[in-house]
This record gives sequence, structure tokens and C-alpha cells, in this order.
Amino acid sequence: MKKEFNIPIAFTTDVNAAAYGEYVAGAGKGLSSCVYYTIGTGVGAGAIQTGSFIEGFSHPEMGHMIVKRHPDDSFEGSCPFHRDCLEGMAAGPTIEKRAGKKGQEVAEDDPIWTIEAYYVAQAAYNTTLMLAPDVIILGGGVMKQRHMLPKVHHEFEKLVNGYVKIPPLEQYIVTPALEDDPGTIGCLALAKNELQKL
Repeated sequence: MKKEFNIPIAFTTDVNAAAYGEYVAGAGKGLSSCVYYTIGTGVGAGAIQTGSFIEGFSHPEMGHMIVKRHPDDSFEGSCPFHRDCLEGMAAGPTIEKRAGKKGQEVAEDDPIWTIEAYYVAQAAYNTTLMLAPDVIILGGGVMKQRHMLPKVHHEFEKLVNGYVKIPPLEQYIVTPALEDDPGTIGCLALAKNELQKL
């Protein structure tokens, strides 16, 4: 692309871009750090500390962290690499495989959602203990189910069990302030950063 277009170009992952969008203009605005998860067709996450992505030899693959199986969950997992990692147990397609229908067709009181919340809460729990970000943002199609966030809060509180002091959950574990647009806004913000370097 640089060969064809003589313009500044920034590269990152889709979920990093969404994290950056929320960091500069959404739920992470004005904070020093944030972690953004997308829970949809797959599960991925981006982490930002003082304006920079947290990464080393490569970008993080938080969607493939190992999670403890819910006692009532007999689903074997759908990740082709790890079977029952976070993505294998919590991505949108696993809901459909468990229920035999798409997530938006599953009733709010179906026990599947408690199982789903348990896995998502584990991601937030692990993130809290490893990175202690100012905010954890849960995006993606699964989190468009408005009843999911309170369930995640409930499961998260049980997992933490008073071990660490955390901010009020309504401010700490949230859905995207930018709704469907954090990735687009993040890309534009990253492009703007490149232009400012000229």
C-alpha cells in the first residue's frame, strides 16, 4: 500500500482499532487505560495504556485464554485450536450450537445466558487481575443482548469474591459508548495521529 499510495499508513488489528476508538471518543475517553473485547463471531480484545497498545512480539490474543468450564455446561467447545478456550465457549456461534438457534432467538431467561455470562465474566476477571485497567468494554454482537451486562456483573462479582477493590461495576464493565462505530472512529483517530507526525 505504501508503494502505491504516498501517504502515512497505520496498521493494527480490528479489535485494537475498536479499543482505540473507545479510548479517544467513547467509554475510555479521559482515562489512562482500557481493554475492549469484541464477543461475536469470534472473541478478541485490545488493551491500551496511556495511548499505546499493549503488545510485544505480536498483538494479544485474549480471546483464546483458558477458562474454567461452567458446571452445567456439557458443550465441548468450538475453537479449532483449543476447543474450550474463551472463544470456543463464548463466541456467538457457540450459542447457536448449544441452543440450535441464533442468539437473538434465545429467550432472555434461558440458562444458556448464565453460562455465557460466566465465561465473559472470567475474561473480565482475568483482565482485572492481570492489567487492572480503568475500564473494560464489552462489545460485539453477543453483548447487544441488553440483559447480558447485568448477568456478567453478577458472575464477575462472584468470581472476584471481594479479593480486590474495584470501581462500581456500572462504570467499570460497560458496553461500547460508540455502539457500532468504535472501529471506524478508531481507524480515523489512528490516521489522524499519522498525519500529525508529518
